[in-house]
Amino acid sequence: MTTASFSPRAILRRNATILIVYGLIVILLIIGTASSERFFTDRNLFNVLRQAAFLGVAAFGQMLVILTGGIDLSVGSVVKVSVLVSAILMSGDSNNTFAAIVLTLAFGVLVGFIHAFLINRLRVAPFIVTLASYVILRGVALNISTSPIGKSSKEMLLFYDQRIGPVFAIIVLFVAIVILLSILLNRTVFGRHIYAVGGNPDVAHLAGISVPLVRYGVYMLCSGLAALCGLLWLSRMGIGDPVIGDGLELDTITAVILGGTSLSGGRGKVIGVLGGVILLSLTGNLLVALKVNQWIQGLIQGAIIVAAVALFRQEDKQSG
Repeated sequence: MTTASFSPRAILRRNATILIVYGLIVILLIIGTASSERFFTDRNLFNVLRQAAFLGVAAFGQMLVILTGGIDLSVGSVVKVSVLVSAILMSGDSNNTFAAIVLTLAFGVLVGFIHAFLINRLRVAPFIVTLASYVILRGVALNISTSPIGKSSKEMLLFYDQRIGPVFAIIVLFVAIVILLSILLNRTVFGRHIYAVGGNPDVAHLAGISVPLVRYGVYMLCSGLAALCGLLWLSRMGIGDPVIGDGLELDTITAVILGGTSLSGGRGKVIGVLGGVILLSLTGNLLVALKVNQWIQGLIQGAIIVAAVALFRQEDKQSG
């Protein structure tokens, strides 16, 4: 790597998307503070971070898959089924809490295993596999119930408002996941293999990397984190609501793209996706605070997606 690669200009170019995302976060904070005296308060900012935790847990799983050149369209459906199943298993009984959590997470990991198996063994494209899973799991969820069902245990329900010192436990959990994923991607052999597979799976195979094994790992982690997201939603709702998870797959992909992760794989940083998650959560919070109509919120979200893809393509041209 040449000295020019470490020049300030080169560093700025490589991290342009991340810098823009965090710059937009600062701008939104300024706009929100100027628009409402309640916006820049501990209560509201903690609320934004808690909302970011729900999206972020699922988005980081999506990031791992996209880094390998894949995609998971079933994330929202996994969350949906996880909420329903965990609520039914708990049935408001504290004695069922641990078993319900374990079985729900196991369900998520199993879904990811099936995805990777079909992609590796049958050579089916990730888009097709996870799209089919999206439809099937939504059907399963609707078959379970079309209205709220089950009940969270008392311990699970209390977790949403539980604090560790001044900080909500759910935020602490989210930060822990961010740190662990950063270590995974930057400090472990498996993390290096993820980037290698995303860069070029054929070259990775020739280098002795087990491409199928890497796929098993990322898809199982992705669906497992989606199941965890479902459990977090149960802690907030207290009941299994079948509308949870709708549109989440699009939100996670948007957050990942906003964070500068390449849709073709091989390039992306945890800090970038974290910025994308916070930006989306902050935007939603600000629009609600400003009492913007829901259909206009949809237009703004669509504009954000288009801008993110355009920015991603522009950065790819510059780095190419």
